[in-house]
Amino acid sequence: MATPVDYGDLEFTRPAKQIKAVNLPAVPQRIFDGMKQYEDAARGFSTSGFERTVNDANGKQVPGGVIVAHRPADAQVTQLYRMPTDPSSTELSRLTYFDIGSGRTISTFREILEDDWRGVRRRGGAIMLKILSNQSRRRYWEDSLADQVLPKVQGELDNAPGLGRIERLTHDDYRYGSIVLSQANNLMAFVSNKENNKDTLVYVTRLVDSNTGAKADASPFALPSRLVAPSTGEGTTMYSPESFSLDDKYLLIMRRYGSSYNALYVVDISGEQALPPKLIEFPGATEKAEDTAFADAAFSHNVNLPHLIYCITNGYGDFASIVTYDLDTASVTHITTSGAAIQVIRPILWEIQDLKVTSDNIVFTVNVEGWSSLFFMPLSGPHKNTVIEVKVAWERGWLTFKTNDLNDKPYELTLYLTSYHSRGRITYLDLLPLLNNVKKDENGNAYVLASVLPYAQAAPPTVAHEVPPTLIRYKSFDGLEVPAIYYHPAGQSVTPVIIHIHGGPESQATANYRTPTHSYLLNELKIAVIYPNVRGSSGYGKKYMAADDVLKREDSVKDIGALLDHIASNMQNELDSSRIAATLTHYSSKLACGIENFGIGHWPSFLENTAAVRRAARRREYGDETIPEIREFLERISPINSASKITVPLLITHGENDTRVTVHEAVSMYKVVSKNVHTELIICEMEGHGYKQKSVIEFTNAADILFLERYLLSNSNL
Repeated sequence: MATPVDYGDLEFTRPAKQIKAVNLPAVPQRIFDGMKQYEDAARGFSTSGFERTVNDANGKQVPGGVIVAHRPADAQVTQLYRMPTDPSSTELSRLTYFDIGSGRTISTFREILEDDWRGVRRRGGAIMLKILSNQSRRRYWEDSLADQVLPKVQGELDNAPGLGRIERLTHDDYRYGSIVLSQANNLMAFVSNKENNKDTLVYVTRLVDSNTGAKADASPFALPSRLVAPSTGEGTTMYSPESFSLDDKYLLIMRRYGSSYNALYVVDISGEQALPPKLIEFPGATEKAEDTAFADAAFSHNVNLPHLIYCITNGYGDFASIVTYDLDTASVTHITTSGAAIQVIRPILWEIQDLKVTSDNIVFTVNVEGWSSLFFMPLSGPHKNTVIEVKVAWERGWLTFKTNDLNDKPYELTLYLTSYHSRGRITYLDLLPLLNNVKKDENGNAYVLASVLPYAQAAPPTVAHEVPPTLIRYKSFDGLEVPAIYYHPAGQSVTPVIIHIHGGPESQATANYRTPTHSYLLNELKIAVIYPNVRGSSGYGKKYMAADDVLKREDSVKDIGALLDHIASNMQNELDSSRIAATLTHYSSKLACGIENFGIGHWPSFLENTAAVRRAARRREYGDETIPEIREFLERISPINSASKITVPLLITHGENDTRVTVHEAVSMYKVVSKNVHTELIICEMEGHGYKQKSVIEFTNAADILFLERYLLSNSNL
């Protein structure tokens, strides 16, 4: 548990709801007014997917819709909506009316067929997770689809005037997550740290024939479950459920050691007591186990191949690829693995990003230097086992998808599109008709051309004169080529520039839409923005991602120094090297100012205070601060111990409830840096690692703009 935060003698002002600040000037209304069109455009739409079609209490079929998440202009947090699957409809029905007291965000909304936990059938709806200081499970349902109308349950969320009702399924302060449902809707798996507040373990409960003993009354109840993946007793155990087999005999689980190392296990749950998790060893793997990761592992939906597993892994090379593993024969088939000695259906030398398995195909995306490409492979018919690229007609950017397989429509998709043009819009695509016109490119690879149908009610407004991204590359100190996403204001020559360094660190700057401030900087302040993918970033293979681990941590910082040199020597016709905002402790003399959002100031205290369930994985990435020589290194590279090198103004913002990088980091950094240079501090109440509330988002964005006006553009005509 993190130690209490010592604010000491800091004198806070409260300039906005859920905001407390130190040494912050008043933000003029003109900035809020100027930001409004960008804030509105940033309130995009996302989707958890298709609802399941169910029968009501009278046996009448009720078609499921598409569940949409969106923050309306007057709401503090994101709300849920339903729209018909038909894209020609413009209907959008609001389902929830949450306030911040019930959780700042909905992390999961997993649609189900039904449950009988209270002795009556509640059809449709979902199991959801809401985050406040922890994650709690809740059941969302609508009375019209239940056998009887339940009285108001003790602890039920107030959702008036919403259509649905929301009951808490957990009544403690432990964390819950990773909801996985069996394909027949019999079982639900989830994780929790409720055993010891440290280990993240897997539990299973029944959705139907549950015999919980709970009644259809107002009394709260605790959902019973059985532990199927207990602690190993060695260090910190972190499991997550992945998929149930079609016959409900097996449950796939992942053991996570870090972001670049995990292992796949199978648990036989068919008996009264689950058997111990059994490690799946992939034959012919070319990589060491500790250098191998898996993702999106799922059992086949084919009744004839119930124990066939599809997954993404980098166990056969530098990049993550799709393979299958047959539990019955212990054999592997390569679908996209790239390698000269490997028999493969279609090699793809980029990271596979997202994989979904349906009853008649697999659908996946490929991350090509920050841009998404869509692929699918039919499992039957004339194009069986042919990997086909779907060339979608759009401006390109980042793409995710949901399939409608649970309603027996495996080729029907919703696409969630984000780009420089749109914060997030939902469109419809049916892959099945495209199989009538499969083409081949010059290399003999199959592809289809596709146009999507927009859901007009699930598209945010756009902003005129949005700037498309450009991919640039530059050489670092050791010759390594570093990619970056670059935006330059339209019609401008030499401009100031902001270098925006992503967190993670195993993350990636992509062609995804940016924050509202991004567009304001480009269009209103005429400031260029560069998003470098320094070594340690994901998306470029595991060797690149591991290139800044532990003692190599400073090499990623040197990549920023190389970018500063590149700007000065190779981009002088576009960028003003005397007006740059970026990281400060190493290159303050080359910068005008800096902004730090939920950043790490002191590596040892970060590792000591981060959530216990995360600590072991973080130590693998950053180093174990309990080892004296590693602690000495972490002390040496901690920004707070180089604070005297910061000679330009700094703005720090942080979520007060952040369990990843706790608010201690921001407070400690402010107290040290503010002794030497102008420093501003914003603490965001009821926020974590990233901001979700309307008042917090809008205020911190406006404060960023004011800070940059004052210190980056101080020599301009503003």
